[in-house]
Amino acid sequence: MRRFRQRFFANRGGAIGLAIVLLVVAVAAGAPWLFPGDPLDAVARPLLPPFEDARWLLGTDRSGRDIAAGIAHGARVSLMIGVTAAAGAILIGTVVGALAGFYRGGIDDALMRLTDAAQTVPNFLLALALIAVLGPATWSVILAIALVSWPGTARIVRAEFLSCANVTSCSPAAPWAWAMAG
Repeated sequence: MRRFRQRFFANRGGAIGLAIVLLVVAVAAGAPWLFPGDPLDAVARPLLPPFEDARWLLGTDRSGRDIAAGIAHGARVSLMIGVTAAAGAILIGTVVGALAGFYRGGIDDALMRLTDAAQTVPNFLLALALIAVLGPATWSVILAIALVSWPGTARIVRAEFLSCANVTSCSPAAPWAWAMAG
């Protein structure tokens, strides 16, 4: 772990990226305390320029809403959608890839053809179509992102299962390897 940390922080881009992500997470987590109240309430005159008033650091929009409060509270929603959609995509991809790699044969062929079909449709168009059908809600955005993001994970998990077909080349920490060998 120490070696990983040293190599990671030696990469300036990685360290800066981590700092930005941690800053966004900190602002999102602290949004209720940094900007109490509803971020959609009008708090000052419209179109107040940034840095003109210390209370509204980034100014106000056309409706007089605090832009910094909107960004901080919006980051909470964005992070929730991103983390939940990623978890859903990983779950779907892991299940599909594990089933395909473990059972092989017809199940593998069917699941990999499904994966191929999912990868042929442009992700953005498929996500838009799903949101149009499901309605514009947070849960439908999460579901749409998860449903267009799973194929890569499925392929990687399937490849890992297939590589563990020979138990001698697989880590004993992989319990499915023992079941496949048996």
